[in-house]
Formats: sequence, C-alpha cells, structure tokens
Amino acid sequence: MNRAELEGHRHQLEDALAAVFRTATAANHHDPGTLSISGLGGCTRRAAYQLARYEPTDDHSHQEQRASHLGQAVHDWVLPRLAAHLGHDLTLVEYDVILPVRGLQIPGRLDLFTLAIGGGLLVDLKTHGYDQGNDGDEPSRSRLLQLYGYALALRLMGHVIQAVAVVPMSRIHGGTSGVWIGEFGPKQEALVDARVRDLLRHAKAPAFAPRDAHRGPGLGMTCDSCPYRSMCWPGAEPAQAAEVRTDADVVAHALGYAEAAAQEKAWKDEKKYYLAALGQTRPGRYEADGFEVEVKTFPGAKRLHQSGAKELLRDNNLPVPTTTDKSSRRALVHRRPPS
Repeated sequence: MNRAELEGHRHQLEDALAAVFRTATAANHHDPGTLSISGLGGCTRRAAYQLARYEPTDDHSHQEQRASHLGQAVHDWVLPRLAAHLGHDLTLVEYDVILPVRGLQIPGRLDLFTLAIGGGLLVDLKTHGYDQGNDGDEPSRSRLLQLYGYALALRLMGHVIQAVAVVPMSRIHGGTSGVWIGEFGPKQEALVDARVRDLLRHAKAPAFAPRDAHRGPGLGMTCDSCPYRSMCWPGAEPAQAAEVRTDADVVAHALGYAEAAAQEKAWKDEKKYYLAALGQTRPGRYEADGFEVEVKTFPGAKRLHQSGAKELLRDNNLPVPTTTDKSSRRALVHRRPPS
C-alpha cells in the first residue's frame, strides 16, 4: 500500500470521527432560544435575549462539540455507577425538572439526587480538560446559581433537600480534586429568586444587559459558542473594534493595553525569579502552611536553533524562509503636558 492510499484512509477515518460528533450534536439538539436552569448563572445578556424571545442569530447545531459530548459520555458512565454505590430507595439520575419561578417555567436536567447522604443531596458532576483548583474552593457564582436552581426545583416538587455538591472530574486522568459540598436552604433559594428577578428586568432591554466581563468572539468559548454572538457583537472585525468609536474610547483602551503590558512584564519577571530560586531544589514532595508541592525534573526539550538555522542556510546560498504577519495596531501612550 503506497503513501497516497494510506493518507486517503487516514482522511476517511478522520471524517468518520467528525461525523460521529456532528450526529450526536444533531440528536441532542436543544432550543438555543430557551433559558434553562443551566443558564441561570451564565451570561446575563444571553439570558435576557432568551427571556425576551429573540430569535438566535448563530446556529451551532451542526458543529462537533467534542468536549461537550465527551463530558456527557463521562456522565453516562459515572452517574449510574455512583448511584449504585451510594444505594438508596430514592435516587434520581439525569432527571428532568421544571423550575416554576416568577411566572416562568424554566426547564433543566440535574445529574444526581440521593437520600443516601444526609437529608437529601444534589450532586453536580462537572467534567473538564485541565487540572482543577485547590480542594474545597467554593464554586463560581455561575455554577452555584445553576446548582441552586436544580435544588429549588426539587424542593418545589416536594423532595427534601439539605445539601448540594459539585464534583469536578478531569477528562484527562479522572481526578476529582476540588470536590465541594454546601448547604441548601432559604438563603440559597432567595439567590435564585433574585437572579430571575434581575434577568426579567434586563429582558426589557436585552441589548443593554451586561455581558458579565465576557470579552467577545475569539477571546472566550462563552462568546464563540453563543447563539446570539452576531447580535451581541455586530459589525466590525474583530468584533471588539465596534466598541472603540470616540477619542475617549481610544484613550481608555490604550491605557488598558499599556497597564496590561506592564503587568505582563512584571509577572514574567516574577516567574523567572521563582523558577531560578527552585533551580537546585531536590525533586520530591514538600509540605508547609497547608500546601503540598511536588517538584519534578523534566528533560530539556529540543527546539529549533533559529540563528544557527539561518547561518546554515546562508552558508549554502539558500534563502531564509520568511512570512508576513497580519498588520496590527499598537498604542503608544503619552501624557499631555499641563496647559
């Protein structure tokens, strides 16, 4: 079999893999114009568009969404087995619920609810493709609002629920570092009600609702996959350029750029210092002040010696390959002298 035939088979295999994920996306299609419990703590502007029943402008139902489907595969494998090991007469796994609040009927699907631990525990499994943060850190406000929304829906259905838990699981190595558990009561119910109240207020003028610090397409998955991306970030390319219209806009963004650049240099210098200080530390585990650090030694990686490669090309009368970067703008900040 020649190289061309092998390459053809490889492309055929890659196309089949892509088709698997596209088919799964189509089979699990959810209306992007409907607010669900999982979106309660998400982007405020997106939720406002959904509550105002705006038609989505960006359809992602044809995309592969591999991370999402791989995460769902983990859920499908882990949750029934976890429920079986906990063991109890009442255990709900991947269960559809409706949250009736302020005249809305918000749908959602919880991961696991069991009476096997305490007086009722809701477990939310979150898969990720990176190492999780410190053990026991409280989840983000967005994640908690989602979790409290599921819990409130259960309570309104008549179930007794006293605690909620987040189980982060790495899709890389299966680690569950960072499991968090907290109580659920009237205070948490009030947070859900207040959030829905605010979303309904923003739904009266969705285009003015806050984006919750999301920076736009190309700078974050939240905006890249948003069903209202073109509506929220219209016009210029890149989309962020549409925010700079006046002299004051230019100055504000240039000052932000200058400040970020200064911080970047400072942090790089800090990183170099600490790496140099650890340069002769014996590999192993170290513990102090409630932290555990593992020091490892990695072999030096080979990389292109650019100056040597250029010299070798020139010695053999060969041109040095070059490319032209995409044009970009730089902002040089000067303080005006006092008049």
